[in-house]
Amino acid sequence: MTADPGQTDTLFFEEVCYGKPVRSSDGPLRESAVYGVNLVTLGIANPLNFVPANFLGSANLNSGMIDPAFTQRGALVVKAVEEGLAIMRLRYRPEAGEGESGRQFLLSRTIVLPGIETWDEIPQGLFAWAERELTVQPFVFEQTQPPSPQSAKLPPFKPRDVDWFDQLSRPRQIQLGSAYQAITKRVGWTVSRAIAQEERQPPSALIAADLDVIASLPRKFPLRDGTAGQFILNIGLDPVLTPGAVSYFPGHAGSAIEAPDLRALRDAISSGKSDVSPPESESRETSSLHDSLERKIGSEPIPLKWQL
Repeated sequence: MTADPGQTDTLFFEEVCYGKPVRSSDGPLRESAVYGVNLVTLGIANPLNFVPANFLGSANLNSGMIDPAFTQRGALVVKAVEEGLAIMRLRYRPEAGEGESGRQFLLSRTIVLPGIETWDEIPQGLFAWAERELTVQPFVFEQTQPPSPQSAKLPPFKPRDVDWFDQLSRPRQIQLGSAYQAITKRVGWTVSRAIAQEERQPPSALIAADLDVIASLPRKFPLRDGTAGQFILNIGLDPVLTPGAVSYFPGHAGSAIEAPDLRALRDAISSGKSDVSPPESESRETSSLHDSLERKIGSEPIPLKWQL
């Protein structure tokens, strides 16, 4: 799926919804309601793969694993799977109805983009759209199943260039470079909210925008290493559940990542290089760069801790 720069794109996807059926969208559970796959479009062969516990590696989930800041909207998890790219929104909802107290149940909505295997195949603007627009609502028992596949309009996405990158603040460059390194090296990283506060944007929106920048690079970097699933993005869920993902979890103590190689990211933005690691000569040159804390990039770790 492609589109001209700055133009809207249509996103086609399969869908799986899980939870307990309710009487109405805001109302209580239906009598004798039990957990199950409530809705699945025709292109999904194995819907049980998208039950939250299975999707998250046989996790024993509870409501405390979703940060309070995401209680209403739900956590967002993006994962590369055998079927393609899967995006799950999950949350807990009171059985007595929205806004009520008492016992809760888990519900999730997962959209699947079939056939996506490399980063350059990800629709431009997808992460920002998912962070902002993808919601999950309980299944109303009487509603009919939608056709397959579903579709949505993605917002216009403006490709980023070197001039844009050079005008970013140094802390902002470091965050984007850290996300790039976490993706290309397949290492988990929990993002500090300090950068987003500086930019006066919601941290989750800024992180999603970072991944859209990475996805816009013309690189054939595979989403998965072999046949195993690969977590890519986690917003609002305990990071221990999504190893390898770029995560944002306000209640987490934070994490550290080795200082990112900003020259490699800048080269990827300017020329779309497919090499994950920069040439040795470029690696030596990066030692002359410094981050906003006057530490040499590439030689000293940057402890990105929460500022509570």
